[in-house]
Amino acid sequence: MKVDRHMYILNELSKRHLVKVHNLANELNVTEMTIRRDLQELEEYGHLTRIHGGAKSNPKNFFQEDNYNKKISINVDEKREIAQKVANIIKENETIFIGPGSTTSYLHEYIKNKHINIVTNSITIFEQFKESDTIDLIFVGGRYRSKTKGFVGYFTQETLSKISVNKAFIGVNGIDIDNVTISDEEEGKCNDIILNNATEKYVLADNTKFFTHAFYSFYKLYNITGIITDCKLDDAIKEQYKKIVEII
Repeated sequence: MKVDRHMYILNELSKRHLVKVHNLANELNVTEMTIRRDLQELEEYGHLTRIHGGAKSNPKNFFQEDNYNKKISINVDEKREIAQKVANIIKENETIFIGPGSTTSYLHEYIKNKHINIVTNSITIFEQFKESDTIDLIFVGGRYRSKTKGFVGYFTQETLSKISVNKAFIGVNGIDIDNVTISDEEEGKCNDIILNNATEKYVLADNTKFFTHAFYSFYKLYNITGIITDCKLDDAIKEQYKKIVEII
């Protein structure tokens, strides 16, 4: 299928940075004309640049992290849409983990009346839910990271390693082929630990995060339960990623 071919081509480009039409046709057992059409389509989406006899990878769309106040004011409608979808997934009396970040900060409005247990290392989430009568809140401290208003480091990791949750909801800075990426390695390690301790694992990513790479790769998409995103995600990109993980 075309989607499979596209994912194969992009994976080869991520490893080699240069692919040849003839080689791809042999490896995928299709005609060279089919490969040329695939490359043309991928070029139109900005994933590569065609050259004589093949294609080369484009420089990665590398995520540059802004301060928290700026991030929270960007793509607000998309983040609210994602928050609503998260609320629909959470059931009464579940224990969930909510990670730090600008997208997760919009969850409060949609889940504040649920009877649930929340584990978090986000000071924003703590402040939003600390007076709730319906929510049992567990806060995990550590070294403070101002760009996400989250706590990271050894003490955070030690605590999270001992906690199990029904569902974990993690904000990310980029999704690149099959990698989930973030700007800080310590925050990424905390996310990795709690995802491994969650029955269901969800990544929250608006449409701008796809085919974007941040500093640290901390998880593989095929180990994720689903990516929760917004309706502006391009259909072709959605179809590509649906071969790896559920897109919600």
